[in-house]
Amino acid sequence: MTEPYLVTGSYVVQREHALQHSPLDRALELMEGTALRFSLDAIHDEKVRANYLKNIKRIAQQTLTDVTAGKITAREGVDFSNQVRNKIMMEHRAFTSAQGLAVVQKKKADGRTVQSLLDRYSKNLFKKSYESLTPAEQSKVHYTILEAAGRDDSRFTSGTKKMRLMGKLGILVTAALASYQILNAENKTKETARQGIIIGSGAVGGLLAGLGVSAFCGPGAPICAFVVVIVGTIAGGVAGEVVTDSLDEELEEFSHWDIR
Repeated sequence: MTEPYLVTGSYVVQREHALQHSPLDRALELMEGTALRFSLDAIHDEKVRANYLKNIKRIAQQTLTDVTAGKITAREGVDFSNQVRNKIMMEHRAFTSAQGLAVVQKKKADGRTVQSLLDRYSKNLFKKSYESLTPAEQSKVHYTILEAAGRDDSRFTSGTKKMRLMGKLGILVTAALASYQILNAENKTKETARQGIIIGSGAVGGLLAGLGVSAFCGPGAPICAFVVVIVGTIAGGVAGEVVTDSLDEELEEFSHWDIR
């Protein structure tokens, strides 16, 4: 059996005061906007990641083809492919959500330098620094880097694909929660409009909060980024509730309009 709600305040004795919306319903409504915001961002970020991978693979293949054809040296190919990959990475990060950007920045703040790549592959292949390698060994390092230039981090990519799946699931959850509120409302048309305002306000609030993540949290701080976006969606949802409450009579009138 559901426990009764206890609300304190200045009320006239021997009078009943009905709540327009229960605390549970209010919490569900605020969660709807948060779920929608993160769901949309997850789907969008996976698409950005897929486009990034497609572009770096295309550049890597073309560079390796030019090196093989003798148009440029292997070392020049390494310099070019690394420069272009870093440029493509930064361009795609500009279209990534605030929380998604924080995650990738924590993993890799900036693009890798050519020297770091040379040292990394030299130690992996020969257990020596790049400067101590013979010309033949250095050439081996160059070609290995070029062949790996178009590869992606499978663990990270699988993570973004899972996020896209969770994003779609989140949209279904949002729709289910909103449908529950609508089906249980006496005036379903009015509640539909109300849910649209609250959910939309929450999603917009999260988007606006995301714009200030870099300044507030700094780079590579995913937990802070997630918290800021969540707070933004909740604030947007609360603002949406205030708007719907102020337009209660208008929404009531709107529900009686026969619009087809």
